[in-house]
Amino acid sequence: MTAAARKFDEVDLGTAADELPPGTTLLFGQFTIESFLNSGGFGIVYLARDSLDRKVVIKECFPSTFCRRIEKAVGARSRAQQDEFRTAVRGFLQEAVTLSQLHHPNIVKVHHVFEDNDTAYMAMDYIDGPDLLQTVEGSARPLTPKQIVVFLDRMLDALGHVHAQGLLHRDISPDNMLVDKETGEPILIDFGASRKEVTRKSRAVSGLRVVKDGYSPQEFYVSGSKQAPCSDLYALAASFYHLISGEVPKTSQERLSAIAGREGDPLRPLAGRFRAYPRGFLQAIDKAMSIFPRDRLQSVAEWRAMLGEDTTSPAIAPVIPGVPSRTPAPTPAVAQAAAAASAPATTVLPTVQPIAAGARNLLVVSAAAVLLLVGLLSLPSSLRSTTAQGMEPVATTGTSSAEKLLVTNMLRLPGGLAFEMTDTPTGTETIVTAVPEGMGNTVAAGDVLLVYSPSGETLGTGTALRDILTREFEKGVTTYSFVIRRGASTMDAEFRLEVAG
Repeated sequence: MTAAARKFDEVDLGTAADELPPGTTLLFGQFTIESFLNSGGFGIVYLARDSLDRKVVIKECFPSTFCRRIEKAVGARSRAQQDEFRTAVRGFLQEAVTLSQLHHPNIVKVHHVFEDNDTAYMAMDYIDGPDLLQTVEGSARPLTPKQIVVFLDRMLDALGHVHAQGLLHRDISPDNMLVDKETGEPILIDFGASRKEVTRKSRAVSGLRVVKDGYSPQEFYVSGSKQAPCSDLYALAASFYHLISGEVPKTSQERLSAIAGREGDPLRPLAGRFRAYPRGFLQAIDKAMSIFPRDRLQSVAEWRAMLGEDTTSPAIAPVIPGVPSRTPAPTPAVAQAAAAASAPATTVLPTVQPIAAGARNLLVVSAAAVLLLVGLLSLPSSLRSTTAQGMEPVATTGTSSAEKLLVTNMLRLPGGLAFEMTDTPTGTETIVTAVPEGMGNTVAAGDVLLVYSPSGETLGTGTALRDILTREFEKGVTTYSFVIRRGASTMDAEFRLEVAG
């Protein structure tokens, strides 16, 4: 038995405190706890400062059902629960890494995932603003019907992004949707209950399940029951039912019991009761709240189809009073529902065209140089020439002359920045190979660029970085922010160019 395990066995349960005290540092001083925010079955949430003195939210894996704290360390309550605790920590780390790859303007961003104190942590954006429960209860500024229509559209878009990754949120409620004071945007938070399609073992660890009366579908009340995207949609619909009606929805258990007793569903439908909203908009919420999963809307696409929206059409960004315009924008049907007296302006955003893998894989040295020069025509001559010279395919042995030039591409930028695009069995990786000192860069040699943060584009092709730099440079961008992988951690980092468009 380890010394830490013996310590947990020897200390009485009553001596342990759950929260870390203010002033506690994590990850070798990179984060400092300022205050306790809240806790639940999955973990404890703190307000903290990072090493750059920025406010962040830290979530600690603390499954209180079978763990406790002695001093800073967290461990199982008993030897019999050690496997459950370690499974919970591993699951927390895996999901945190997955969540760190969710890049959507209406989803709270996970910046850093790490282990400390024998448990796991994630560092997230600090969102300054009230939650939607405060707005409906009157302690924050109320929302207009137009804002509620647009906010629901934003949350559908965010939830569609979550489901596209094979995840379920499993804890959607008004208090888990914040309104950012700075942008006016709704932000979906608290993914502590989030799971991949739930396996039998992870359900067992879910004495950790979250049930919120009024918002949780009936399957959340039954341990081991099947959960699906329609479960999240029920919770989202119930949250907006509360916003629109001011009434906390009847619990799904009450509804199920009444229906089983042939008393009828006690939940009053929204459709026909609120004239400020389009009838179809309210009908979609009512259908998403059907008590039996088979009767609900099964996906975000089905919800949008019920509103008469073409889910394959390009996004249009109407300007709606009180709600900032940005991408992803409300779809045409939602924009029509939320339109103000004056006709909204529209902006059609350009799309990034994918490059065929076959074409990319047949580049030779001369073709690579030509493509690079064409793509960077808008850049200063110093950047064009340095970059063109830096595209150096590396030959392999035992292949044809065309194939010898395909394995690795090098991209060198002004000031000494250099990158290597390497094909791997799982796709193309863009790796930082050289970083100059004294320019405020936070990327380091060996970092793998995963996602360009402002647009959410993944760096999955050999030309992705070049394409992003070319496009952004034309807009005058000099600082480029990415989600990167550094060792076993995922975090944010950036680099600067000394030239501007």
